Amino acid sequence: MNLKYSIKGQIISVILEHLRAAIIFFMVWIFAIRITSSKTGGIIYSAITTFLYFVIMYSAGYQAEKNDKKSYSPLTPTPYKGAVLSLGVLAVNALIVLSYLLAWRISGDGENFTNLRAVAVNAIYLFWFSPFIGFLGTQKGAIAPFGYIIIFVLPILSCFLGYFAGYKNFDISAKLRFLVYEKKR
Repeated sequence: MNLKYSIKGQIISVILEHLRAAIIFFMVWIFAIRITSSKTGGIIYSAITTFLYFVIMYSAGYQAEKNDKKSYSPLTPTPYKGAVLSLGVLAVNALIVLSYLLAWRISGDGENFTNLRAVAVNAIYLFWFSPFIGFLGTQKGAIAPFGYIIIFVLPILSCFLGYFAGYKNFDISAKLRFLVYEKKR
């Protein structure tokens, strides 16, 4: 049986969607580092990428629900399953945040941040959370309160809304087609 027809497989696919998004946004962030390193540029970058991240995770939840509705799927759609699908991403997020905070605590004030493990944790943190980097307020191991909301609430909200939209047969792309196609006269 295909992984997309099991809860474990769907959770893994949501984690992989986050990973794909992180790869793309990290590359954009690196290429535009001159712009994104300024406060205004970082906020603009993060606003755009956070919205796009929401869309990606929404689509992952929506697709999972559409797979659940197929006649040959052993899974039964439930209205709140989208929140469950984000648990894998939340677990990875929590692990990375705890590792990041611990690495900064061990290294002290950051002056002697030369421990190879601490540098690796910092790099993983920047990569994994690259879509939100302007909102996290990461200065010497501190994360802004709004950053915690984005890290832990956004995946739940986006997956839940995507799955719930599929459950209620609400296709947002059908509602937005009027923006893309011009009407014939």
